[in-house]
Amino acid sequence: MNMKNKSLILIILSLIASIVWQLVTRQSLSLLETSNSLFFIAGILLIFALLWLTLSSGVFDFFNYSMKKSLHIVKRKEEKLEVTPLSKSVGTGFKTFLISGAALLVISLFALLGYYL
Repeated sequence: MNMKNKSLILIILSLIASIVWQLVTRQSLSLLETSNSLFFIAGILLIFALLWLTLSSGVFDFFNYSMKKSLHIVKRKEEKLEVTPLSKSVGTGFKTFLISGAALLVISLFALLGYYL
C-alpha cells in the first residue's frame, strides 16, 4: 500500500472516530465539536510525525553513538563496537502521519470556519 492510501485511510478513520465520539458523548453532531476533536487528533499525529522526523534527520545520531560507546567501555567488552545510526533505524515512515495530521488540521479549520459563518 502506498503513502497516499495509508494517509487517506488514516484520515477517514480519524473522521469516523471523531463522529462516533461525538455521538457517544454528546448524542448530537456539531461543527464546533467536530473541529475540536479533529484538532486534537491532528495535533497528536503532527507531534508524533515531527518527533519521528527529528529522529530520522540524524540530529541524535552522535548522541546515540556516544551513549552506546560509553556503555561499551563501562562493560569493558573487547570486541569492536558497531553502531547503526539512529536515523537509519527509525526510517522515514513519518510522512504518512505528517500528511494525515496536516489534512485533519485543514479539515478542522474548515469545520471551525463553517461553524462561525
